[in-house]
Order: sequence, then C-alpha cells, then structure tokens
Amino acid sequence: MSKIPLIIVILLVSFGCGEVTELEPVEVVRAFLAAEESRDARLLLSYLSNGKLSNMGEYVDEIRNGDPNRILDITGVEISESEIRNLNAETFYILCFEAHWDMLERMNLEDSGPEYLIGEPRITGDTALVEVTERYYNSDEINTWVIVREDDRWKIDSYPGP
Repeated sequence: MSKIPLIIVILLVSFGCGEVTELEPVEVVRAFLAAEESRDARLLLSYLSNGKLSNMGEYVDEIRNGDPNRILDITGVEISESEIRNLNAETFYILCFEAHWDMLERMNLEDSGPEYLIGEPRITGDTALVEVTERYYNSDEINTWVIVREDDRWKIDSYPGP
C-alpha cells in the first residue's frame, strides 16, 4: 500500500475532514488583519462578535432617524434614501470598510499601512485582551483588542476601527 493515501487519511482525520478549525485569539487578530489587507469585507465580518455588530446597528438606527450626527459624512458612505430603509448592521459595516479602502486609494495611501506586532493574549474566562502595536515609519500606536468567546469561537469585540 502506498504511503500517500494513508497520509491523506491521517490528515483528514486530524483536521476534521475539512471543518474550519477554531482559531485562538491571536490567530483571530491575524486573520482579521489579513482579511483587511486583502479587502475582504465579508470575511472581516465573520471575525466580529454579535456585540460589535449590534454597536453598528445603533449607527444604522441613527442614520434611519435623519443622521443628526452625520455618520454617513464621517464614514464616507454614500447611499440613497431607499437603501437606508433596507440598511442593516452587516451591510453598513461592509460599506464602511469599502469607503475606507476607497479613501486610501484616492489619497494614494494604500501601501502606507503599518506593520502589526501582536502580543500574547491575556485570557480570563471568555475574554482575551490582545495588545496590537501598529508600527508606522515614524511612530507606534498601541491598542488593546478585546476578543470574546461566542458560540465556542473567539470573536473580535473591540478594536480601533469601525
């Protein structure tokens, strides 16, 4: 018997026959940053907690109520009145990410992003704190990302972004 089929069987059993493996908090941060770099807004959403998404829902409600704080102007999102009626948190997140990427492109800043240094997580129960340093050419910005366990998966609940 050839060793290759046996190796394939062992790998399939080891990795759950193609099931998505659970990511640890640091891996979630890395995956999120990779999705951001590849401009995959839908993938970015998959790493966000329900709490983070519900926060965006509050902005959607405000937009539907006349946008008194000019959220659309601040985010750079351009949508029609009919689109506002059907707007939900997930769609608004996607539109915010896309508007951000468009702005970077218009300002010719798409390649000037920081280098990310990701620290070790501090896990307490279902919450992990991960220090992320954004290293720019002339300074560093350090932020603590909050990662929470939700439906047996780690999700980003707070980070410096929309």
